[in-house]
Amino acid sequence: MPDLRVILAALTLCLAGPGLALVSLPPARDGLLLVIGLPWLDRGAAILRAGGHEVGPLQAAMATLAQGDDPGFADRLRRAGGYLVVDGRAVAALCGGGA
Repeated sequence: MPDLRVILAALTLCLAGPGLALVSLPPARDGLLLVIGLPWLDRGAAILRAGGHEVGPLQAAMATLAQGDDPGFADRLRRAGGYLVVDGRAVAALCGGGA
């Protein structure tokens, strides 16, 4: 039977990869953004307060696509409670979708 430490190390590396990819994206300013927030954050309300709107009919458990074309939209989303705000087109490219 494999050592539990080896299994935990492999699991950690598998789970850390997507998070590291998101954090390494260039800073987002406006346009299509992926807003990642803690589960209790009302991301829809935060997006509206920041001057944007939700994109798409569904939200993930902790993430929502948002659109806002005014300068500073991403900064306002962060101040409204977005834990991580990244370029939505870059995320689509990472996931193999059209950018």
